[in-house]
Amino acid sequence: MVFERAVARRLVNSLPRVNSPRDFLTGYVVPVLGIYLFWLYCNKFLEMSIGYLSTMARDITIAGTQMNTSYYPMERLALIVGGVILICFLLVQNEMPTLFRGLRRREWNIISECSSSVFAILCFALSYFVVTSALELTPGAQVPFFFFGGAIVAGVLLLQDNLDEILSLSYIRSFNPRENLGAVISVGSIIVLAILTLQISFTPISQDIPFYLSAVILITVLYWGWRLSQEGMKPAVQSKRTAALGYVVFLPFIMYLLLRVLYLQHDPDPVMQNRWMVKFDFMDKVNTFKINPWPMLVEANSDARWLFLKAAIINSARVTLLSIVLCVILGTIVGVTRLSSNKLASTMATVYVEIFRNLPLAVLLFLIATQYGIQAPLFIEERFLFGGAVFYSNQGIWFVTVASYQRLVMGLVALALLRAGLRHMDRIEPRFIVTPNTPFEHLRRPFSSLGWRLEALAADILLIVAAVVFIDYLVPFVSTHGGGTEAAGAMALLVYALSVTSKVDDDGMNSLQIDDSESGLRKRFTIWVAAFAVAAGIAVSKGLSWPLYLKDWDGDGTIDAPGSWDIAEGTGFEITPFFLAMMLGLTLFTASTVAEIVRGSIQALPRGQVEAAISLALNPFQRLRLVILPQALRSMVPLMNNQFMNVWKNSSLAVIVAYSDIFYVVLVMMNNVGKLIPLFILLLITYQAGSLAISLVMNWYNTRVTSVKI
Repeated sequence: MVFERAVARRLVNSLPRVNSPRDFLTGYVVPVLGIYLFWLYCNKFLEMSIGYLSTMARDITIAGTQMNTSYYPMERLALIVGGVILICFLLVQNEMPTLFRGLRRREWNIISECSSSVFAILCFALSYFVVTSALELTPGAQVPFFFFGGAIVAGVLLLQDNLDEILSLSYIRSFNPRENLGAVISVGSIIVLAILTLQISFTPISQDIPFYLSAVILITVLYWGWRLSQEGMKPAVQSKRTAALGYVVFLPFIMYLLLRVLYLQHDPDPVMQNRWMVKFDFMDKVNTFKINPWPMLVEANSDARWLFLKAAIINSARVTLLSIVLCVILGTIVGVTRLSSNKLASTMATVYVEIFRNLPLAVLLFLIATQYGIQAPLFIEERFLFGGAVFYSNQGIWFVTVASYQRLVMGLVALALLRAGLRHMDRIEPRFIVTPNTPFEHLRRPFSSLGWRLEALAADILLIVAAVVFIDYLVPFVSTHGGGTEAAGAMALLVYALSVTSKVDDDGMNSLQIDDSESGLRKRFTIWVAAFAVAAGIAVSKGLSWPLYLKDWDGDGTIDAPGSWDIAEGTGFEITPFFLAMMLGLTLFTASTVAEIVRGSIQALPRGQVEAAISLALNPFQRLRLVILPQALRSMVPLMNNQFMNVWKNSSLAVIVAYSDIFYVVLVMMNNVGKLIPLFILLLITYQAGSLAISLVMNWYNTRVTSVKI
């Protein structure tokens, strides 16, 4: 009786006190409504997920023919569904970096510190082989309970977070069930899952599996939500338990999303199955639609879809890179101008920023495209600039181009070799020489045996050779015909050459003795002028390629008028209106944000820096170039990184102006072949890879900027 009164008193004291209708609403009505909605959420998603899983696990084979079009073999289901559960467990546990680091360093004791992750991997492997080879689970009851029950048990183990203790031998010897309730819950949940999985067909639970699983999830979430709100855990423990609780909360939706995708790939409807089946064999077939030809040519009904996608990626990358360069230049000028003491200049810069920053990019692209078509001369009224070297119309702009790019490459190689020779001539003996002592260091310094005088020169020559090989294989890649695999190998060689030269520089081999005398300056100036003259002469020695007009109005066999839409292939360089609209739109839109970044970064500098520069008698341009901008880069670069990635992603709006970028080509392919998910995966991978590439470059540059001592 005393115990019952104590329990009742504790329950009453734990209830929220009601002093007003608002207290009653927040203390009772809202929590009850939240619990009810969470119950409906779990029950609904689990019911649909179990329906999908039961359907896919049902093996209906008649006369050697599978009658269930949605059937998945158990080994595939166990691999995919169990693999997703394992990945979620490892992500929440967050022990894999430590485990990999220990294995790489051959520190085998690290395995005991990551025993829970190792245990999860072993359980996944054991359950996979047992389920696929030894057990015959019923698809309507045992299979859903095995997968969903296993996912819930994984969440319980994450919340208890005591697998490391349970798996230790000392803990097993001194185990006391009364004092270790958490261990009982962890081990008991695994045992209960195994028993119910094997016996569920004979229990009432099989009648309503979603109901019981939802009840378990609800009780787990309520209990651990109360524990996390009451206990004073360490921040690391609190964060880990919160992540585990989030996994349990989102578990019904995660399983539904996964099983929904699997089911749609084997959907009985052939149209839906065609959309979701993740196969890329259709990309090897001939494409049937045209894209704008600049700057390469892919032929409809003759080239594969992979070539069209490659051309689209190059188009997107080109317009992105050019827009980034132009928006940085324009944004820097506008940002600095906004800080000018000239009221007219600052007002004009402010007006530009406020207009283009608040104007949607889609609207801006539409305006530029329409205005260019209105303002530019018609195709029968083309205008010439620079004596016919450039002419333009509403069909585009044509330029004279260099006839031989190989000669240009040769000139650059000659200039690079001259630069390497000059670096070698001015080297002095380093104060210390680091000798490679590991195979990895020997790999990064392959020329160390040549000595300090020749190692740096050999490293520079390796870099030049790698750059030439890369350019040689990059040209066919850009032309969309071949060069994909070779370009990747050439990129690997170039990266290796850069690592070699950077290691040589890190070890002090790049020390230069600069001759600042008048004769030294004259010598270097003369050499560089001669080098540039030689390179330019080699580049243009084969002449220029002028556009060859092919339009004959009256059909008499003579060229009556030029026509940018009718020019012989390879006889000029074209900029289409679509590309021009994209480049101008992205540049003007992004430059307004870049201007604000530049202005804010400059204003964040201490006033004393500017005053110190003024005291040194530096003019405004020198103050800006030597003092202000180098320091402002520390805060500008991370913000610029985000804007550059936005430029890459915003290039997908090229569909508005009919520019053949990635999204445009993929969208047309979707309409032609009906492959939704494979093309979406390609689109996702492409944009993700581009964003990561931009982020890597900007983060590297940011480390260089922040490492400079000011």
